[in-house]
Amino acid sequence: MFKASKICMAFIKYLPLLLALPAKAQLFGQASKQQQYYLQQIAAYNMLHAELKQGYGVIKNGLGGIRDINTAELNAHTAYYTSLKTPSAAIKNNGQVKDILNYQSYINSLFSHITDQSDYVQNLKAKVLTDCSHDLSDLQNLLSNQLQMSDDERLKQLNTIHASMLDKYEFTQNFSNQLKTLALQRQRETNDAQTLNGLYENH
Repeated sequence: MFKASKICMAFIKYLPLLLALPAKAQLFGQASKQQQYYLQQIAAYNMLHAELKQGYGVIKNGLGGIRDINTAELNAHTAYYTSLKTPSAAIKNNGQVKDILNYQSYINSLFSHITDQSDYVQNLKAKVLTDCSHDLSDLQNLLSNQLQMSDDERLKQLNTIHASMLDKYEFTQNFSNQLKTLALQRQRETNDAQTLNGLYENH
């Protein structure tokens, strides 16, 4: 395309020389034919140059349009993936977030009132609190900008964490109640034994 355009411009550049040729061509009786021929060639090259220029403009504008479209798509994709890293207010303010934190507080309180220092109870306490720590870590990541997730995916993950923490809270509550019941039974047995011993000694 550019080569043909250069040829056309060169032809126009040397037009005066071409028009001067008929003066010499008259010596051979070919002035009018030569002049007509060159004028036709000039007209043809002018048309070719115009078409090439128009075609180049179309291509240039077309490439510019494609570039603009690609830039717009890239910006849209960038904005979308950036939004995935930012939890929405609906997720941050979800009631389950507060529930999870409350369950953790309740679990700590329940274990603090358990007086049984046996290895079994202490090992179970350590296991439950470790699992709670994992849930809280998952919750922190979910509410931060570290994960690339949609709101639906975050909500699903939040439901999972909530269910896990609720399960540990209910387990700890039942376990605490069982220990209290067992402690009361032992206390009654101790009291009964002391009563029997007192009656025996009095006789």
